[in-house]
Amino acid sequence: MRGLLASLGLAVCVAGCMHGEHNLNTHYLDRFALPSPTPAHFTVCHGFNCVERTPVSLTPGQWRQVAAVFKPRARTARQERAQIARAVAMISVMVGPQAGTNAHQWTHKHLLVLPNLGDLSQVDCVDASVNTWTYMTMMERDGLLSLHKVAPLSYGGSLTDPDLRNTAVLKENDGGYFAVDASLVDYNEPPLVMPLDTWLGQWPPAPGKIERVAMAG
Repeated sequence: MRGLLASLGLAVCVAGCMHGEHNLNTHYLDRFALPSPTPAHFTVCHGFNCVERTPVSLTPGQWRQVAAVFKPRARTARQERAQIARAVAMISVMVGPQAGTNAHQWTHKHLLVLPNLGDLSQVDCVDASVNTWTYMTMMERDGLLSLHKVAPLSYGGSLTDPDLRNTAVLKENDGGYFAVDASLVDYNEPPLVMPLDTWLGQWPPAPGKIERVAMAG
């Protein structure tokens, strides 16, 4: 998240929500996420800093389409991360008409999120991180993930790193943490996935560290 709201949000996290070297925290989840989202009842954050939370739902048929993304089961953790990214994009497209977020995300430029001028169809990193956590949590609770667990959110940026940001996070089983950042792509594109250490490091990250995922395949 960039700008004044980002600075204020980051200050809160630094003050009371940091957990270890990966900056894992539940600050925005506690404020904005439903603790037990289900395909039949969850919310979508939008408008920047989750100024709007719209109740949405998926039909059983739509959720079967999401589950189909995970067939066959991934053989490697990277393959499963690609499946997760595609499923996140699929859900975003499905709920977009309900939440009014099925609009071009014009705020993105050079892996930054620019001010939205009050446009409620636009999503910043707080919105995207909470939404992505919600979508991945529904996948995890439905048994679709076998090689990862959903972790709390993480934030990056400091007084010496002005690119303040938030992201959803996956924890590879017996492995490392990965950022799943949907704030950096359009609403119908799979989020950018990269090692969390890379996401927390120098911004923008080296292109070779990003696991870019095509929607089809």
